[in-house]
Amino acid sequence: MIYPRLNRARNGQRLSVELVNGLIKRTEYAADLLRQGKCVAGTNVSVAQRYDGTTISGGGRFRIVGEATVAGVNRGFVYDGSTFTDIIPLNSISTSASGIDGRNIVGTANIGGLQRGFLYDGSAFTDIMFPGRSFTVAIGIDGINIVGTSVIEFQQRGFLYNGLTFTDIIYPSASITIPLGIDGSNIVGTASVPGPIEKSFIYNGTTFTDIVYPSADANGTIVSGIDDSNIVGTAIIGGVISGFIYDGSNFADIKYPGASQTQALGINGINIVGLAFVGGASRGFLYDGSTFTDIIYPGATSTIALGIG
Repeated sequence: MIYPRLNRARNGQRLSVELVNGLIKRTEYAADLLRQGKCVAGTNVSVAQRYDGTTISGGGRFRIVGEATVAGVNRGFVYDGSTFTDIIPLNSISTSASGIDGRNIVGTANIGGLQRGFLYDGSAFTDIMFPGRSFTVAIGIDGINIVGTSVIEFQQRGFLYNGLTFTDIIYPSASITIPLGIDGSNIVGTASVPGPIEKSFIYNGTTFTDIVYPSADANGTIVSGIDDSNIVGTAIIGGVISGFIYDGSNFADIKYPGASQTQALGINGINIVGLAFVGGASRGFLYDGSTFTDIIYPGATSTIALGIG
């Protein structure tokens, strides 16, 4: 059943327990968003019609994760719209925070020359290391599920980790498989097959389906983030690098004004984060479908916004 659209909550409105409970009851989807912390009641809260009933969007609250280069050293960060907080495991000489879901952040740290995935819950770091692999990179998270990539016997394989068990994700005939985003049972990423040919895919746990931006150069499509039916990525067209959003049927370009290249890397609801090169320097951005907002870590020579939750 598709419920009728609800009126938009006015700015500053305090949500009652009865209203919040009513929203949760409307669909399991809305309940999952609230439980996982993907939606926080704040300003500009609205409820919109969707294929499975209802989705909630909170325009006033978000958290962005990424990587900043300061004095030549990469550090992970989380940004809440006003404050940057470092995400750096003990003894890491280079860190990237790449995925976020609620309180949980995943990323990768270089400790003792070894790439190690990590999960950070806001207070403690937990290693994510695929047993028997030479390195492990954790990239995306949704609920308890984490995706990333690791190497064994000269093959780079993707993985899905549910907190207990690692499962290989290998694109057919690929020597390299890199999952970059996950939402529910769907995983997006890239793969290298003999040719060499670079593939971008969505994987539903059983089937790999290629995603190709129309008119892109050969090997010129990279998908990196997914939220429900929307996928974001980067296309190379005539040597020009541009971000895009794909809804399963249509592609729409995402181009930061004045940038020599734009990469769309993560998505949550209407909000997209990524990387733009302006005047030879890289900066992160948040794009809400109409407006770009810079994400620049103080003192950094480079900022990359990789994920949003």
